[in-house]
Amino acid sequence: MPADPARLEALRQAILAEAARLAPARLEALARPAPVPAAGLRALAAALLPEREAVRGWLEAALAAPRPGAGFAGDPAGDLAARLAAALLARNQFLPVGAREEGRLAGLVAAALRSGAAALATARTEAALAEALAGAAEAFRTDLAAFVAALAAGDAAPALREVVSAEYGPELQLRVLGLDPAALLPPVLDLGCGPGARLVGWLAARGVDARGVDRAAEPSERVLRGDWLTVPLAPGSLGTIVSHLGFSLHFLHHHLRPGDEALRYARRYMELLRALRPGGTLAYAPGLPFVEAHLPPDRWRVETTPVPAPAPPRAAPGAAALPWYACRVTRRA
Repeated sequence: MPADPARLEALRQAILAEAARLAPARLEALARPAPVPAAGLRALAAALLPEREAVRGWLEAALAAPRPGAGFAGDPAGDLAARLAAALLARNQFLPVGAREEGRLAGLVAAALRSGAAALATARTEAALAEALAGAAEAFRTDLAAFVAALAAGDAAPALREVVSAEYGPELQLRVLGLDPAALLPPVLDLGCGPGARLVGWLAARGVDARGVDRAAEPSERVLRGDWLTVPLAPGSLGTIVSHLGFSLHFLHHHLRPGDEALRYARRYMELLRALRPGGTLAYAPGLPFVEAHLPPDRWRVETTPVPAPAPPRAAPGAAALPWYACRVTRRA
């Protein structure tokens, strides 16, 4: 296929549309294999058939020598896997889908695309191509079901139910966190900024040096697509770190569950504090009383703001509700 961005984007959108059409309504159903009728792929087959040799040649070359970061044109498996990972996280933000899992997804997608390329090499009619594509899609659906089921395996894994997240307005986030936008010490990092990085854009438009990181974000000059547990943070490099219903919510989630993931969050929490400049602040909601109580008061000033919540989290059935508040931890100069 000629390296025509418009044609490649049309192909990408067609694949994404088919994936969305085949996706089950409930996340738990995604953990079970399901048939893929060939009739539903006739439109895609009809679009591919006239230039099947060109498409096959491009696809085989891109899969043989992928260029990470080059988008669908240079790394079709990686691009589609990133979209799939984001779609899974949109359904349940607590699913353990990080860089390693996304790499596994890319391998599954690459195998499906290779099957698609093989179908393009042998099918001569629209019906035959649709049948071959359906076989490739069904094999991928089976592999994906095993992948999703594995995410929920083990005592510490989240249940396969919808736990969606929303990207709140910038002013609401700052108000909940008890922060004055005019008094933020730069540079500012929004940890878990969301796909749209709304707070980052809002602050940047007002002249604040702001950056964001999120595993589902679209990369840009100010936003990094990455894992908040592993993104490099130089000591003393940041003035303000904010995370509204992000990092601390996931820390709390793992603190209340079995497993070792909470230890990773505890280590990262201390790395966040070390990344602050003198006078810098780590602001987050919900609060983490099991951590804040152990911060040396001669080094850290801890301030809290109550946040009304209709159903505060509970440590265990029958246990007292945990406090629901926003917290600001400031490094003393």
